[in-house]
Amino acid sequence: MRSLVEGHLEDTGGLLRLSPNWVPRSFLQPGLRIKLHPDDTYAYGLSRGGIDERWFASTTECANEGRVHDEGLSYVVVGRERFTLREAVAECGAELIGSSIWDKYSKWPVYSKFFDNMGPIPHHM
Repeated sequence: MRSLVEGHLEDTGGLLRLSPNWVPRSFLQPGLRIKLHPDDTYAYGLSRGGIDERWFASTTECANEGRVHDEGLSYVVVGRERFTLREAVAECGAELIGSSIWDKYSKWPVYSKFFDNMGPIPHHM
C-alpha cells in the first residue's frame, strides 16, 4: 500500500483523492442541500435515518446504533484500488501526515464535517 500511496501523491502533486463519506442520523431531518442525490437520502433505510452529514478526511468510525462496519471512515481511491485513510496513515505515518502529528498521536486525530439539517441539532444552540 505504501508504494501505491506514494505514487498517487506524486501523480497528484501531494493530494489524496478521497471518496465521499456520507453519514445518516436517525434523530435529525436532512436539509437536502448537500451534494447528494435526493433518492440516496435514505440509502441505509428509514430506520437508520436520512443522510445529513458528509465527513472529510476521517479515520474515526461513527458511533451510530446499527451502523455498517466502516461508517464514518474515509476511503482513498487510487484507480480501481480503494482503502481507508486510516490504513494509509497506519502504513505511511509521518510521510503522510507529518512528523509532529505522527510523533504525538500515531494517527490522524481530526476530521471535518458538513452538517445539513432541516433544523437545529438538539442541545447545540
